[in-house]
Amino acid sequence: MRKLLSRASFQFFVWSEEMTRGAVSGVRFSDIPWQSTSSLWGDESAQPAELDITEYGLARVLSRDENTGAISLLIKEPPGWHTAAAEAHSVNQEDILLEGDCWYGEEHFEGPTYFNFPAGHFHGPMYTETGALWLVTLTGPFDVSYSDEVTAESMSWFGRASRQNR
Repeated sequence: MRKLLSRASFQFFVWSEEMTRGAVSGVRFSDIPWQSTSSLWGDESAQPAELDITEYGLARVLSRDENTGAISLLIKEPPGWHTAAAEAHSVNQEDILLEGDCWYGEEHFEGPTYFNFPAGHFHGPMYTETGALWLVTLTGPFDVSYSDEVTAESMSWFGRASRQNR
């Protein structure tokens, strides 16, 4: 159910079926343990063999909706981390690069920077030279599809990423 709320001089939409997570009234990040992103996404996911991630990032799950799979989390990626290809998800993804740097394709960004990827939108491949700390929100369960056409090997930064991961 969608309804339009109006307050002062702005309007915004509320999707009630997407707002099933309970309120979080303040939690210190230090009270949430870091866990490997592989424990969230799974080592045996539908990732292609050529992805060959040698080191997964770390994540702090801030909130999760068990009914919809929606999740908000902090993700920390080590220097040299990269994806093998551009990727898309079946849900909306919002990212804030809080600290560090990243390359999305051939475009370089430093934190703080905001990103929004609608469902089905290919983004990347991604690479971080210095490491990165992200605030990530997904509107449903994590899944990933990789592009056969846009790969890390075709990026100008790939040589640096390969040397960092040795």
